[in-house]
Amino acid sequence: MSKDTDRHLIKSLVLAVLSAWFLPGTCRGAIREIGPGVFAEEEPFERVANSLKPGDELVLRDGVYSQTGRRAVTVKGTPAAPIVIRAAQGARPVLTRPVEDMDRHNNIEFVDCSHMVVRGIVFAGGSCGIRFIRGDHVTLEDCEIRETGNNALTMNSGSCDAFIIRRNHIHHTGLSTRRPTEGEGMYIGSHDGKYITTNSLIEGNWIHHTRSTSGGGNDGIEIKFGSYGNTVRDNVIHDTTIGTQYPGIFVYGGGRGVNVVEGNLIMRAGEGIQVVSDAVIRNNIIIDCTATGITAGPHAAVPHVRNVQIINNTIVNHPRGVRIRWGGAEAMVFANNAVYCEGRTAIDAAGLDKALVSSNYVSGGLNGAMLDGRQFAAGGTLAEAFRTTEDLRPHEQSVLIGRADAAYVPAYDFEYHVRTAPFDVGACALTPTTARQQPLKEGFKKQRDDIRRNGQ
Repeated sequence: MSKDTDRHLIKSLVLAVLSAWFLPGTCRGAIREIGPGVFAEEEPFERVANSLKPGDELVLRDGVYSQTGRRAVTVKGTPAAPIVIRAAQGARPVLTRPVEDMDRHNNIEFVDCSHMVVRGIVFAGGSCGIRFIRGDHVTLEDCEIRETGNNALTMNSGSCDAFIIRRNHIHHTGLSTRRPTEGEGMYIGSHDGKYITTNSLIEGNWIHHTRSTSGGGNDGIEIKFGSYGNTVRDNVIHDTTIGTQYPGIFVYGGGRGVNVVEGNLIMRAGEGIQVVSDAVIRNNIIIDCTATGITAGPHAAVPHVRNVQIINNTIVNHPRGVRIRWGGAEAMVFANNAVYCEGRTAIDAAGLDKALVSSNYVSGGLNGAMLDGRQFAAGGTLAEAFRTTEDLRPHEQSVLIGRADAAYVPAYDFEYHVRTAPFDVGACALTPTTARQQPLKEGFKKQRDDIRRNGQ
């Protein structure tokens, strides 16, 4: 090999290394660390954030980052080089704005962002805590959104795709006293379906104490008409009943695919879950709501009720356990649910004649249904079915053991134990007492990194 050839090869290798190091989308970029400014008009966060390039990382030190006027960020990473905006190790930076500015500006707006990760930051105050205006492949994780004048998080100002919203703590919303408020924890998609959210994952969030003083409501998570392909799982939602009383989770449907709502714990909501169309509702535990555990039926915003499965949920202690209005609906399933509303109404239904109904065990009154041992069966008392009223897992002598319709059983239960035949009714399958996890209470699923098994 000649010296010229050697030089050529060396030069090629050097150029390859330099290209891999400097070209956007191929490697890690610059790391920039900042602290808060002294004055709101000199706050550096927005300026620095908007200068980020693919692969860059912005690290925020502890402190309060307060800004007047609009705070908006537009950044675009790449699949191989996402942009990261995060808290420094051990820090909990707070992005906020003056209290008197609450009703004039959102805390922050992310506009047309893609391949971006936001992690470990507190967003306190603002009309809306975080507004996503369009965007794709955005991850919001381990953040806190609190004390907003209106909603906590909105995605209704443009279509969004492939978001991950996980392990966030969202609480005390809708605090404005100057105007009527909507205090939704998450408002996803626009009401008329003009803007939709698709193919997104909303998991492991803790949402509570949402307040509303208007008809807009204070749902924990609301997925509007036309949005589809979204999974809402392992969230803990409670106390969506301040001012108005709205659902813990509301999914409208009407899109080109289904939304999946599974493994959520919902307590003290108006309705636990409200569903209209195009959804799978499974393995949820719903307790102590003021109206119903699950409401399933038409809504003015959704033209067609269709394609809903409500399977293997545990629904306890509501004035009405389940309210169904499925007249004229298509492809509906209600199976393997445990509905316990002793001394009140377990099932209030119309339109079940065209639905597939199987192996539901109930305690409480029935309206529009009857105990026939096939569609609905007597569930006995709470004490006869579950370990305790605080631990809604079935015990070894429970009537729920081995009574589920195998055709509609999910692969896993509420705690991601593999379900095995003969299958059990309700959200939790029978497991040994030694396998018991944490009690069912506020926050018990929060930040459990092992909540999903086998990559599911």
